[in-house]
Amino acid sequence: MGTTASVASSQHSSMTVNRALGYAGLVPFVFAALLVASASPHASLATELVGSYALTIICFLYGSWWGMAQSSAVRTTLLLSNTLLLLALALYLFAREWWPLAAAGLLVGTWLCEQNRGLFPDYASQYRVMRTLLTLIAASSMAVVQLAA
Repeated sequence: MGTTASVASSQHSSMTVNRALGYAGLVPFVFAALLVASASPHASLATELVGSYALTIICFLYGSWWGMAQSSAVRTTLLLSNTLLLLALALYLFAREWWPLAAAGLLVGTWLCEQNRGLFPDYASQYRVMRTLLTLIAASSMAVVQLAA
């Protein structure tokens, strides 16, 4: 019985850390959207910083797909992650004025890809809810940055 309780406690602790890190990761998105929407004198800097931050988050998400693909028989995920990463990088480098909107689309598109149970494992319901909220808030923030700039 002690082992079962220990595993449950460890999983709860892990989910708590994941949740805290996930929501903390929204701070730059929301803060930048507020600065840009309020026409702050720092709006231009906020746009640049959140654009770089969004690219970093997108790269992190695609990198995490590698671990999932290595642990499963689905190698299509590797090709998809590399293709989308190159698309994200190209948009960031060559379509900078549209990058916030492109990042919003990539964040939502990434989330949509992860709903495919043939390519990705079935996540715990708590994680799916959190991931959905994180995606909606981050993508909405990037859309605000694009539209309010």
